[in-house]
Amino acid sequence: MAPFPTPVTQVRVYPYIPDAPIIVPPVFTGGAGTYSVGTLTTNIFYNLDLTSGEAENGGPHAGNKYYAVCKDASGKEFTTPWMTCLKAGPQPQFGRTTHLGHPMHQTGADAGSDAAVASPDIAYQIHLSDIAVNAYVPPTEPLLIPLIEGGKGIATFAGLLPGGSWSVSVAGGERVNPLHPGMTATISGTNVATGKPFHIPAVFITKEAGDPAIFVQLRHPREN
Repeated sequence: MAPFPTPVTQVRVYPYIPDAPIIVPPVFTGGAGTYSVGTLTTNIFYNLDLTSGEAENGGPHAGNKYYAVCKDASGKEFTTPWMTCLKAGPQPQFGRTTHLGHPMHQTGADAGSDAAVASPDIAYQIHLSDIAVNAYVPPTEPLLIPLIEGGKGIATFAGLLPGGSWSVSVAGGERVNPLHPGMTATISGTNVATGKPFHIPAVFITKEAGDPAIFVQLRHPREN
């Protein structure tokens, strides 16, 4: 399932302290932005991107764990699992990747208290529109073979530099040429958040050719 951002308001962000008997004061209040949950192969991705709000009590710090209490578009309040702060400041961003099959607890002040999940990777997601998927052709060849045009989806970078990897899910769009599992491709699109073109710096292999199509970064043996 490709995660698409949904609006959230009245966001309050709290430090995540496992098994804490007290509720600590929030570090960010009055927030508004988007929250998304989605799956890609065996991973579940959570992202919270805030575009407004007020930092309190020192504000969130990159690398630390937090959970948030939000209201969705219908006014219903919900609590997120804990996520890692990816970017601090007046427009903080939070994200987390977990693996399917591990228990998730998403209710209560200690939502996401699944400390048993082993070594979750940090994931950063970029929402893309006008996605173009082209068959990979060696740079020395003056040739372009389009596969998908005008798609929408999510580009995810999981892990930390160096050594992280990209994966992309692409929904919709026009299938210009046949797409088959195992095909290598390059992917570019428009960053929804900035409106600017974004070319993903990787070569991908097609894992699933359906809708959505799933692509994972091609790794050569020497890169493993």
